[in-house]
Order: sequence, then C-alpha cells, then structure tokens
Amino acid sequence: MTTLTTLAMTFAGISWKPEIRGVLTVAVAVAILCGSVYLLLATNVGSRLGFLVALTALTGWMACLGAVWWMYGQGPQGQIGSWKVIEINEGDLGQAQLEEISSDPDLTEWEELPESDPDRAEAQATVDAALTSGDTARFEATTDYVSIDGWAIGGKPKLEDRSALGRVWYTITDAARITHPTHYAIVQVQPAIETQAIPGQAPPTPTADPSEPVISVIMVRDLGEKRLPAAIVTVSSLILFLVLCYMLHRRDKLLNEHLEDAKLAKAGA
Repeated sequence: MTTLTTLAMTFAGISWKPEIRGVLTVAVAVAILCGSVYLLLATNVGSRLGFLVALTALTGWMACLGAVWWMYGQGPQGQIGSWKVIEINEGDLGQAQLEEISSDPDLTEWEELPESDPDRAEAQATVDAALTSGDTARFEATTDYVSIDGWAIGGKPKLEDRSALGRVWYTITDAARITHPTHYAIVQVQPAIETQAIPGQAPPTPTADPSEPVISVIMVRDLGEKRLPAAIVTVSSLILFLVLCYMLHRRDKLLNEHLEDAKLAKAGA
C-alpha cells in the first residue's frame, strides 16, 4: 500500500507538459484496456494461453481499425497530395520539355481552369511559393506578377452528368478505378506593371504588362502517401492476426490429440 501511495504521489508531482501527458495517457490506456483483458483471461485459461488470446484479439481489432483508417483517410497519415513544379517555361510553349505541352503548344487538348476552380487555387499557391522563394525564385513578392490563366490535363475523370443516376454511376466507377492517370497543370503568369502607391490610399491592383513574356509554371500532381501508414497498420495487423489464429488452431489440435491419447491409454488399462 505504501508503494502504491508513493507511486501516486510521484505521478501527481510530475509537471504535466504535453509530451509527458501524451506518454502517460498512452501508457495508462494500454495498461487499463489491454492489461485488464489479459488479467481476466489469465485467471481463466492461464497466463500463456491468456496472453496469446489477448494478443490475437488485439491484432484483429487493430486490423479492423486500420481498415477504417485506410478507407476514410483517418488515423496516422503520410504525405498528402500536392502539386510539384517540374518546369518553368518562358515564352514559347513549343520549347517545353514536357511532351504533352511541346506537341500541343496551343493547349487545344487541355482544360482551361477558371479562377474559382479548387485545383487552380491549390496550384496557384504552389506557383507563388516557387516564383518567390527557393532556387526557382524570379520575383520578390506575389504582387510583382499577375496570374492570367490556368490549364490542366489528365487525372481522374470529373463528374459531368449531374442527374441522380449519373452521380451514382460516377461514384461507383470512381471507387472502382484503381489507377490514377497522371495529372498535369499549367499556371501562366505575367510580370505586373510597376505602379506607385498613393499615400493614404489602398495599393493599386496589379495589372499584367503585355510587353513582358508569359511565364508558364508546369506542374505534375504528386498523389502523396496519405493512406500508406494506415495500410501498413492494416496489413501487418492482419498478418499477425492470421499467424496467431494458426498458432491457437495448432494448440487446439495438439490438445485434442493428447486428450485422445489419454482416453486410449485409460481404456487400455
């Protein structure tokens, strides 16, 4: 009793910083949830078999939980999808290194993205970071240029039929599509005309300078690894669960063989 009191006072005296609180929360949760189950099993079937049964149940539960994480993109997550700049072209798109652009410099097969499109907004954020920082920086601030257009090609097909049947069919086909076609995007910007801000008034809206060449930032969609940690948890837990189930099965078979041998020996005696 004295030992438990001393331990409780020690825990109470710990400064509850976030990192310490997280470690203690996980430790207490594992000790209470897993430990209580193991304690009940150990008192009924023995410590070794109880541990094997408890571990099998834990891995099975982790496989189910991991499957939910994997399906809905929850739980531990890896790198999320983002746009990656692969080329910055100035002027003639026919000189671009990407074949999808050099073979179609007029972008006739590309889809024009309006400013309200979420893909263009996300791509624009990548363009702003690439043009104002890092090795590819060409401007000091985002006000030094104006975004004039955006284009995209590839990726999964978008919903076109807005009817109820069309939405249902799109949901089914989109979920059943395993591969993801390569998705490219282009955001075109042009240097802004230099203007002087008038004291006491709002800064003027940047206007593209038509005498300056158009800068095309070419990007490819990196799908990321958002669901990879959940997939690893699911697959590894499922493998451990099957192995432990096989061990329990072999143990039951061995136990039945010993019981049968004991019955035969008793009958022969």
